Amino acid sequence: MATTNAVMTVAQIRAAEERTMHAVAEDALMDRAAAAVAAEVRLLVAGSDGPRVAVLAGSGNNGGDALLAGALLAREGAEVTAVALGSSVHLRGRTLLEAAGGRILPPGIEADAAVADADAVVDGIVGIGSRPGLRDDAAALVARIVAPVVAVDLPSGLDADSAAADLAHVRADVTVTFTAPKRCLVDVPARAAAGRVVLADVGIELG
Repeated sequence: MATTNAVMTVAQIRAAEERTMHAVAEDALMDRAAAAVAAEVRLLVAGSDGPRVAVLAGSGNNGGDALLAGALLAREGAEVTAVALGSSVHLRGRTLLEAAGGRILPPGIEADAAVADADAVVDGIVGIGSRPGLRDDAAALVARIVAPVVAVDLPSGLDADSAAADLAHVRADVTVTFTAPKRCLVDVPARAAAGRVVLADVGIELG
C-alpha cells in the first residue's frame, strides 16, 4: 500500500488502479475508501445521538464508496438517507446500506428534505473521470445543503486535472482523496472547494 504527496493525473491513477486490481479485489479497495470517508463523517457528527446523514450517490464507484460509508454509519446508529443521482446505483453499496437500515430515495421532495435536514452530507455524485459541472438535478440538491460535507475523492463538479472552478460544483468541508492529490485539490481557485484534504491509503500500488 502506498500514497504520494505528488499530484497525479487521472490517467496515472487509472493505470495504478488497473495494475493493483490484478492482485486486489475491487471490493476490498472500495471498503477501505468507505472506511476512510466514514471516519471523517464520524468526526463531524461526534456527540450527536443518531445523527442524520445524507448520501448523494451517483452511478459510479464514487457513489458506491459513499453508499458503503453510509452503511458503516447506519450500523453505528446514524439515520442514513441516500439520494440516487444517476441512472442506477452501485448494487453492493445499495444492498449493504439497506441491510444496515438506511434508505435510498430518488430525487424529489422527500430527498430535498433529507438533504436540508442532514447533520452531515457525503458527496459521491461523480468521480475523477467525470466531466466538470453538475447536472441540473444534482446542482439543485447541492444548493439545499446546509450541513458539513465530506467529499469522496474530490468535490463533485470539479475537473480532477484542472484548477478551474467556474461550473457548478460541491463545496466540501473535508475531501477524502485516495492514493494521491489531484490538481483540483491543490491549485487555486478549485482548491477552495475542497476544504480540509485527507489523503487516504486504500491499497493502490504506485510502483
